[in-house]
Amino acid sequence: MMDGDAQGRITRHRHETALGSWTVATCRPHPRLAGLVAAIWYGEGRVHYQRDRILPGGQTYLLINLGPLQYLVEPGPPETRVPFRDLWYSGAQQRPLDTEAPHGNALIGVAFHAAGAWGVLGVEQQALADRVLPLADVLGDGVLALRQRLLETPGIEARLQQVEDWLLARMAPRRGVHPAVQWALQRIGASRGQVSVAMLARDSGYTRKHLTGLFTRQTGQSPKVLARVHRFRAALALLGGPRPVPWAELAACCGYYDQSHLVRDFRAFSGCSPADFARHARPDPDSIVVR
Repeated sequence: MMDGDAQGRITRHRHETALGSWTVATCRPHPRLAGLVAAIWYGEGRVHYQRDRILPGGQTYLLINLGPLQYLVEPGPPETRVPFRDLWYSGAQQRPLDTEAPHGNALIGVAFHAAGAWGVLGVEQQALADRVLPLADVLGDGVLALRQRLLETPGIEARLQQVEDWLLARMAPRRGVHPAVQWALQRIGASRGQVSVAMLARDSGYTRKHLTGLFTRQTGQSPKVLARVHRFRAALALLGGPRPVPWAELAACCGYYDQSHLVRDFRAFSGCSPADFARHARPDPDSIVVR
């Protein structure tokens, strides 16, 4: 259950710009969830653009739609718009995801740390990587009752509590994240992706094959892929900094061999070159406007 200082764990942010108008309430997770869940949030509002692109970040997401239809845009060809009506799960991604909310939105989201969904949902993540699918397909139709309870619950704080209680109830000690996986995640994060799989294997005492198998099962990505995502995110942080960063300096600071290596990862993870990326509006650190 949410503790007595629940109000102190919720922060609210109001956004009013040319990009749109929306409110986000973010709840810092219960201590039992802290190593597994990055945040639980509720957002509602409208944007003034047609389509955004969500960038890979090493997390997985549970999304609960409490408002108008949202759409996931599959590039094809042909391009298709997949409606998002109730509860969905987004596994670890190596590609950007385009979404549209033409009629506004009212969403609750759970952002899991890289191995967090394994620890809470108890589902092997390798099979869910690079997929976005109805949560009922992952956990069964019983999860639809959670959305119904949320629709019947007034108030943001009470809704966030419902979701947190549901997450806590799903946890089981037998599904703990493997210590070697947790350690490797910490090393990758601390180095901003600038650590090799060979070094991780050597320092962990596991063979490269065994460590990669454990890691992929519980996070959905290999250590090598997640390190690439972290390097990309480090480059995004520098691009969003107070001063312009020359491309060669950006590549060197973030552990890329050269500028062409940087460009390849930007194209893979964002669909555009670094120069093109810098020209897109960014509603938040995790997305860009594409239309």
